[in-house]
Amino acid sequence: MHIEDLRIQVGGTVIAEGEAGFAAAREGFVWNRRKPRATPRVIVKATSTADVQAAVRYAAANGYRISARSSGHNWSGIALQDGVALDLSALNSVSVDRLARIAEVGPAAKNLALAVALTAEGLAFPVGHCGDVGMGGYLLGGGFGWNEGTWGPACHLIEKAEVVLADGSAVMVSATEHPDIFWALRGAGSLFFGIVTRFWLRLMPLPPAMAVSTWTYPIARVADVTASLKRLANVLPSYAEISLSLAAAPPHLGLGDAKFATVILAVYGSSMTEIAGIARNAGDLLPGGALTSMPVTPLNFATLYGIVDQSFPDGARYGVDCLWSEDADTTFEGLARMIAEAPSPMSNAIGVVYGRNSALTRELPDAALSVIGPVCGIMHGTWTSPDDDAANLAWLRDGMDRLNPVTTGRYVGHADLARPGRMADCHSTQASDRIALLARTYDPKGLFADRHVRDAVATDTPALAA
Repeated sequence: MHIEDLRIQVGGTVIAEGEAGFAAAREGFVWNRRKPRATPRVIVKATSTADVQAAVRYAAANGYRISARSSGHNWSGIALQDGVALDLSALNSVSVDRLARIAEVGPAAKNLALAVALTAEGLAFPVGHCGDVGMGGYLLGGGFGWNEGTWGPACHLIEKAEVVLADGSAVMVSATEHPDIFWALRGAGSLFFGIVTRFWLRLMPLPPAMAVSTWTYPIARVADVTASLKRLANVLPSYAEISLSLAAAPPHLGLGDAKFATVILAVYGSSMTEIAGIARNAGDLLPGGALTSMPVTPLNFATLYGIVDQSFPDGARYGVDCLWSEDADTTFEGLARMIAEAPSPMSNAIGVVYGRNSALTRELPDAALSVIGPVCGIMHGTWTSPDDDAANLAWLRDGMDRLNPVTTGRYVGHADLARPGRMADCHSTQASDRIALLARTYDPKGLFADRHVRDAVATDTPALAA
């Protein structure tokens, strides 16, 4: 198929390499300023499922691989690869059926936009923790978001989806229609062998009250704080989330490069009175001598995103990795050591302990999402200058390697996919084998470039790409 035929078939925009606007389109494809080296031959901005089908058929006819982006907010840059790069950002619609409690969303609908639309209808969904992330990548990876202790991973609330396959056909998948594709869609992440153009999501009632409280300690006290978190995790209700933030203080506080451990309690309860009681009991179980504490502060999802997104500024360079573990003490101590030694004061880490009441400590439903643990640790290496890439990536990878003895798996949405073995850590052996078998069935020629993960994430720092 000639590119002029593609232009005729696509209602959106088609830009070939070397044409006006191509460089800007390539630059904007990935949110992380640390860009992949890949240069696609063609960038297609789709405005419909038919556009996606045309782009897939064009790639197949010309022997190109094809990769898709929902929002470009993936740390590893897997959305931008050689071949055909498919921009789904225009597929960002959100439609809510309040009576049926179903939302129809495009893959590029962002977490914040969905949360705001649902709040207006008195409904909710376990949207992800970053407001700018698109639902496509979030749901394909599994989706660990707000109130996950009650609602579980977001992918298990997908009712059905529309998927474009390697032959250009568009199929509906659900528990009863193409159930094998539906199985893979819930957690295969960048190994998925299709492009989702619409999701239908099962919704929950909006919690009547939401609030957050915090307690901040010197980072040297991380062992004491961790001991309290482990006790708290097993006594809190499922709708009370306790996490640990490890970071430098915001610059406006004038504390220099001092690092701190902040306990964050977010509760999605029946009333502010109930939440105040939970926060008071949590405070009694935490170590004394907190440097500062924030009392129970009411909020909504939009406000919550406004707080969280400050830690992930646009225009920064990122290197990110994560782990599942059963050892909170070693995990959080290792993350705290990394933050204390971080080359950049912008870097931060998050640790979570899931207690006996959490949905995330129960057996997972049968889906590609197959690896999880009672302890989660995520390291966000964050800096601004390309001259600092080597030092920050070396710090990130050395520190995470020191945690290998307690690592039981990783989450595809935060794993450092440029490193050998990272993708294998994201799924059980049985799930990996099944995903590979399904990929050979539905994409026998390897059209979808996201299956070639290490090619996808080679960055402008080639010596460290492996």
